[in-house]
Order: sequence, then structure tokens, then C-alpha cells
Amino acid sequence: MKARTSFTIDADVVAKLDSLVDNIYYRSKSEAVEDILRKYFEKQNSAIILCGGEFTVNGTDYYRPLVKIGESTVIERIISKLRVNNFRSIMISGKTELLKQIFSILKNGEGYGVDIKYIDDNNLKGSAKALERVKQYVGTTTLFVTGDSIFDIDLRDMLKFHMAHNSPASMAIYMPTDVSFPTKDRVTLKGSKILTYEKLPEPVNSKLIPTSIFLLDQDVFKYIPPGDLEWNIKTDLLPLLAKDGLLFGYIYNGGWLSIKTKEDIETAKKLLEK
Repeated sequence: MKARTSFTIDADVVAKLDSLVDNIYYRSKSEAVEDILRKYFEKQNSAIILCGGEFTVNGTDYYRPLVKIGESTVIERIISKLRVNNFRSIMISGKTELLKQIFSILKNGEGYGVDIKYIDDNNLKGSAKALERVKQYVGTTTLFVTGDSIFDIDLRDMLKFHMAHNSPASMAIYMPTDVSFPTKDRVTLKGSKILTYEKLPEPVNSKLIPTSIFLLDQDVFKYIPPGDLEWNIKTDLLPLLAKDGLLFGYIYNGGWLSIKTKEDIETAKKLLEK
């Protein structure tokens, strides 16, 4: 079904549209505009926001994506970052109750300039099994980010990095200016290739902080065994990818914080002020 609309554009753009009307490929300016816009929207990058598990702030019953940092919730800030970086086809995966509350804020994403779909991950065992559930939505390359993340990263540049290395998996690694930044995730690198990835029992201070921001291709799913078993991204999937030389690290220093505690909320507010 066609719909009539009107808009004002520069005269030089109109002239370029006129030049496309050749009665072979395009019979009218309207047909040319429709085709150009359709191709533009087909090129929108896709992202999946993972909100699995209990996903509450430690010691509370309040969901992390719904925490307010300044005037916006964490999930709204993530959506905004994705949109400005041209990731506008978005899926949010999580428990039904959390998805209901997120939907009450975001709806279908139209008010935020994106398209949002919701996928429940009820009864799944582990974050990697949540990836498996969204397998059908993963195209050539899909961005994955956890729904408790505050970050400042050029995702378009990270996508270029990922494509240049021709590997099925890339993760953002935050390099803070403060060497005392604690982390329970440790990586060793050779250039940009991650040689090892391990989850530590206790935090250590490091200048290489693995984040929960990944670019993944379809090939990673063969590293997730089928069946009803527990399989997690950081303890199971990433170590295997690193072992096989398939995991690369995109190092940046823009900022990153995972909201897990009340102290993290206060830290995030201070980061926002800066």
C-alpha cells in the first residue's frame, strides 16, 4: 500500500533526483526516493541488548537497565548510543518481567529513532545460551551489549576494526587513564589479537579492562554446545574463541562502566558530570 507524503529538500538534491529518472530504472522521482530510502534502511546495523539473569542492582530489587543516571535510564542511554552510531535495528533479550518494564519506557523504539523487538530468555542457563536463542536474528555481524552498561565508544570505528580483521569475534577493551581500575576479567594480547581470556575469582588492577561490548558473526555459534546446559559468554565462550585465535580486542579510552552496585550508580553520575 502506498502513502502520500510531502517534504522540502534542497534544489540541488532535486536536480540529482531528476537525473536518476531515466524511464528504465526509475520512472519518477517518487520511485527513486522510495528505492534509495529502502536501501538505506536495509543497511541499518543490528544490535542485541542482553538483560538476562536476575539483573538487579546488588542488594536491591531494582533492575539495572531502569536505573536513572541524570535525566535518562541506563537503557535509554544505551539506545541513544546505538542510534547515533547507526545501530537502529535493536533486539532486547531478558526475563519477561524486565522486558515489560523496559517496553513501558521504550515501546517499539519509534520515539527514539530505532526499531525494537523483545525476546524473552526465560529458563535459559547462562548468557551464551541467550545468544543461541537470538541466533536467527544475527546477520553478517551483530553488536551485543549488556543492558547495564554506560559507555562512550565509537561503535562505527569498532565495526570497521572488526571487518578489517576478518574474524568472527571482537570485543571492546577499555584502557583507563587510572592504572588502579579493578577488573575480574583478564586478557593477554599480541597486537590486537587476544591470546587468552580468563575470569578471575577476585578483582585485580589493570589498564586493559574487557567490557561487555562485542561484535559477533554467525561462526561463533558453533562454540555454543546444543542442549539444556549452562554456558556463559565470559567463562566459556570467550576463552574458547581466544584459544583458537578468533578473538580480537578493540582498545579505546572513552569510558565504560557496568552498573552492578549502588556505588556504581554514584560513579556513573560523576562520570556524567565530567
